Amino acid sequence: MHRLPRIPESNGSPEVAPRSAVLDTIHGAGLIADRMREAGIEAEAFEVYHNVPDLSGFDLVVAPIHLSPRNPAHREAIRLKKKVISHHRAVGDLLAGVGDLRAFEVTGTRGKTTTALILAQILSTRGTVTSHTTRGIEVWREGKSEVAVSGLSITPANVIRAFEAALETGATDLVCEVSLGGTGLADFGVLTSFAGDYKVAGGSLWASTAKLQMVTLSKGGSKLIAGEDVGISADLTFGPGPRGQVWCDGREIRAEGERVTLDLGEGLDPESYAEAISGAAAAALVAGLSLTEIASALEGFEGLGGRMKSVEEDGISVLDNSNSGLRATGVEAAMDRIGGGGRVALVVGEEAETVCEGMEIPALIEILVRRRREVDILILVGDRLAPHASSLSAFTASDLNSGLSLAKTGLVKGDRLISCVKCFR
Repeated sequence: MHRLPRIPESNGSPEVAPRSAVLDTIHGAGLIADRMREAGIEAEAFEVYHNVPDLSGFDLVVAPIHLSPRNPAHREAIRLKKKVISHHRAVGDLLAGVGDLRAFEVTGTRGKTTTALILAQILSTRGTVTSHTTRGIEVWREGKSEVAVSGLSITPANVIRAFEAALETGATDLVCEVSLGGTGLADFGVLTSFAGDYKVAGGSLWASTAKLQMVTLSKGGSKLIAGEDVGISADLTFGPGPRGQVWCDGREIRAEGERVTLDLGEGLDPESYAEAISGAAAAALVAGLSLTEIASALEGFEGLGGRMKSVEEDGISVLDNSNSGLRATGVEAAMDRIGGGGRVALVVGEEAETVCEGMEIPALIEILVRRRREVDILILVGDRLAPHASSLSAFTASDLNSGLSLAKTGLVKGDRLISCVKCFR
């Protein structure tokens, strides 16, 4: 992989840099500290959930935005009056001025992954694009992608990995989905939505406030694209309401008076993709593409796996809605959409409680109880749902794949399968 350059030298010696403590190795502190050292900065990474490091000898403390102020290490940094910056800012500072890439960062309370992937697909009609989302790092050429690295979270530290991959592949554009804000790297920042806001940092901070790092860390000359429910001034706003300057209804994209017809795939659910297509189109417009180019890039678009994607497998109709951003409302939307005849199997739950704050279990149970008669085979995935299996007459599974395999044993040609598991994919 391409490595970041050292800090420029002055009078034959490296510039003086603060001694930095980077907190939370679970969320990429080690990677940030490694790159700091490669850049000539003295840095050390610390695990802070089971240990309290001695921070007295450090000038700068780099902490993830979601770290609770009640965390002992974080509290000690505050007590010692150390300068504390976020992982986001540290990553942006490390990457500033490196390479010749156009960088796009996407954040928000919902729709991040889908918006980022559609934007990468659109941009790739003009050149090579590297994207990083919950699907991993992908390289896009002419609307098609190949996964280069899978299994990475969207913590800001992994923007470094995506950036290095983009330099390695000769990409012209980098599109990154970023959790809880932007790093300041972006030439184009996208705030998808603030709907369904939630608390982070041990309940001390609203996610929307954290995500506004997209604005507070933005560099001079960068452009901001925002969903109209975000409610802030932006270079271009998307949404169906009076403030929305760009919107896609599945049949056409309109942008400030101009309208272009869309020719999307027949099996696509337009309602499920309206906001993501609109946000991606708005970002592409600000980046210099025409509405006609955008529509052409989306010709035949059939959706993304795990996001209301309809496929047929061995004669069974499968609606795949298993993704990292899944909410209980998304489960009900999938149940509404399945249609058709035959028996219905529903695989639902979460692979890990920590995936994007976990599933809203009480809301999900309410839906399952209310609509249990509509489902012939119910399979609950994950430890938190297992205790409800008996009352719901359901089977249990540990993860998505085992749940799908179990469901298929009870289905035949003409039946339907709904996949709604919250997981990284």
